[in-house]
Amino acid sequence: MFLLGTWSYTQVSYSTYHQQNNTSKLSFNPVLFAADSITKHFDFQSVALKTNSNFRFSDLVREGTGPLVDSLVLDFPRFRSALDRQNYLDISGEALIFQFGFVTKPDTLNQETHKRPSYFGFAIRQRAVGGFNFNKNYIELLTRGNAPFYDQEFSTGHAGMNTSIYSEISATYARELKDKLWFGLRFKYLMGGLNFTTKKFDLSIDRIEADDYLEVDVNADFRVSGPIEFSLDPYNFVQDVGIDSPQEIFSTENSGYAVDLGIVYNLNPDLVFSAAITDIGQIRWSKDVKQLTLDTTYDYYGGDFSNSIDDTESDYKSPEDVIDDLTEDIRNEFGFNLIESAYTEKLPHTFTAGLRYTVMPSLDFGMMYSNFTSPYYYRETLAFSANLAIKNALSLSPTLVLLGNDQLWSCAAGFRVGPLQLHTAISDIGAIKNPAHSQGFGVQMGMSYVFPFALHP
Repeated sequence: MFLLGTWSYTQVSYSTYHQQNNTSKLSFNPVLFAADSITKHFDFQSVALKTNSNFRFSDLVREGTGPLVDSLVLDFPRFRSALDRQNYLDISGEALIFQFGFVTKPDTLNQETHKRPSYFGFAIRQRAVGGFNFNKNYIELLTRGNAPFYDQEFSTGHAGMNTSIYSEISATYARELKDKLWFGLRFKYLMGGLNFTTKKFDLSIDRIEADDYLEVDVNADFRVSGPIEFSLDPYNFVQDVGIDSPQEIFSTENSGYAVDLGIVYNLNPDLVFSAAITDIGQIRWSKDVKQLTLDTTYDYYGGDFSNSIDDTESDYKSPEDVIDDLTEDIRNEFGFNLIESAYTEKLPHTFTAGLRYTVMPSLDFGMMYSNFTSPYYYRETLAFSANLAIKNALSLSPTLVLLGNDQLWSCAAGFRVGPLQLHTAISDIGAIKNPAHSQGFGVQMGMSYVFPFALHP
């Protein structure tokens, strides 16, 4: 068994993309085996866990000064300035049960045939992906209140959560279309166990100056498939959330599919181009479905405390009664509707492209571009690597990764004993020294049996 930590949107460290004989990079592109002339491989028993965000823990929490020098303090102004308009925190994990693949060669004794080599692969894994995203305006409202926006229409924008646990069975077929050009297709059958999705959750506030009140619009749509139960109070507020049968989280009764497409093209003996798009698909969630919806416009006039001053007056109303009436009014307006209706959730997908130039048999340089797209945000990444092989026994791939305005160093290493390949990678070396400054630290370790014989004699 080996431990594998991954990026949430690629599932493997970028430093492995051009690393020689590392079959974990097949998650980027189902045809990357051809870049290393791998003819057979077998991988088994791996687990994965990774977090990723577009902000750092240190953007919010810092060491105090003066009387608070020994304390950690919340720095909301710095946190607000560090945020983008749309922000996210992702968490993902996977357990690879096993994976194998092999290349079939044409019958070279029959000179009249023009058959080309093909590749067949198969894999089974358990995956868990999730996280939440939010608009910067939510933090503006929570940390500054609505006073700065009182004289204007204000909207929080969308905030959401998307978490899924599902099993994946995949089959890969690839073929050499012409000399030095491979095309591959990987079909995935998905079996969902748990999903929690926020399709929308936003709040807008508009001051109606003529009548001096606030018009509050709230839209929410929460969808759950799995052993999670909701109970509502008499006002249709969520009173309790519980898990009925935890083992049903790993159910396989919600079916779906996904497709990966990839190519590898040897432009010349020293230059290799690759590209792929992965996880084009969806899951239909139909078992134990609960959907909470809310669509309300509420005119907020505030509490009227004009009759709460003199308790000797006949029309006196205590401040507590005023607040209770206001609370009652709000609760009557903001109750949820609970329905049961199946829904379909699309998977986030990723486009990757790479270019590798071989300087000598033991040294090459690589470049990789990645674009991850979800329903609410996308992220672009660029990586540059130097890939070194030492006597066919050790491989190193130090990699510079550009994530937005940030730069980080990662590194992959492989150790080979015959067909046995042991590989490891660190996705953010700087996070070892200062984890608070990391946007997504990961460690990857694995083991494969790889046979890197030439595809052609």
